[in-house]
Amino acid sequence: MVSIRTGASAYLKYEYETSYGTGGTPNKKFGLQDRVTNWSLTHNRIDMPRLNQTTIHKYAYGQQTGSLSVGFNLSNPWIFEAVYGAAPAPPSASSGVYTHTYGATQPKNVTSMVCEIGYDGDSQDIVRTLRGCVVNSLGISTSIGETVGATVDMTYGKEIAPSTTLGTAPSEPTEEFAYTFAHGKVTVGGNVIAQVQDVDLTFGQNPDLLYGIGSNHAVSTYRRVFDLTGRFRASLLNKNLLEGVLAQIGANTSTTFEETVGGSPELELVFQSTTSTTQNEIKITGTGLAPTDISITGIEPVEPIFEEINWRIKSATVACKTTQATAE
Repeated sequence: MVSIRTGASAYLKYEYETSYGTGGTPNKKFGLQDRVTNWSLTHNRIDMPRLNQTTIHKYAYGQQTGSLSVGFNLSNPWIFEAVYGAAPAPPSASSGVYTHTYGATQPKNVTSMVCEIGYDGDSQDIVRTLRGCVVNSLGISTSIGETVGATVDMTYGKEIAPSTTLGTAPSEPTEEFAYTFAHGKVTVGGNVIAQVQDVDLTFGQNPDLLYGIGSNHAVSTYRRVFDLTGRFRASLLNKNLLEGVLAQIGANTSTTFEETVGGSPELELVFQSTTSTTQNEIKITGTGLAPTDISITGIEPVEPIFEEINWRIKSATVACKTTQATAE
């Protein structure tokens, strides 16, 4: 009898490649409760009709292109290498804690990944290796009562025939911490935002795959404008954020045009553990904060009033504290 398989019969792991499409042995775990939310592969078939008939005569095939989306709970910092490249060696540990900083130098190249997905099938195992995976966007979000969720949307341009030799689940990382909304703090223009209901941030590196004559696999990749956007929703307590929007058109208490919100830090999103033996922390600090729009909801009987801000930043650094001296 055929036995239906569940996610308990599958595994997912990744590693960073040494160059596009080559190198790297997958052993990294994206995070807690990692899951594949979307996965597809196409060879971009070209339909070729001909004169004197209405049916297709021949097929040709273009570039091989795949897409993979992964969702997980943020629990370790190593995924930030996918959008910033490898972090420099951290300074000496303070009380056994190392700080790995991504984005101190803004990247110009794309860091590619290799992903392995294995499936313990009823009649045959299937192991697929996806090479040349590049992250289109990395999203981080949380809301009241929720864990800190992360999503990675990738494109890949090189997959060979699957194997039937099943591998093992990833053994890394050594240290994982389940960040939740209760571990978060949002700072805008130097002021901590109180009563935040939900917040999200997206790192969009907008890469493109590069193909060449002689192969339907991608041979390289390049990145376009690094797009850092986000939003948060909080209780309406004062006029500070409204003035930040009005200042862009010189309509606040000053008549001087203000390009960005200013303050120190302009934007800071922190997730920090509260354990007594160690401190896990992911601190995202943004510069060049500019509100996109502001909306107000809840002006009706016995409902809470919230303000929601959509924004963009020019650049960001990500400082991650962990007991691990090297990236895993």
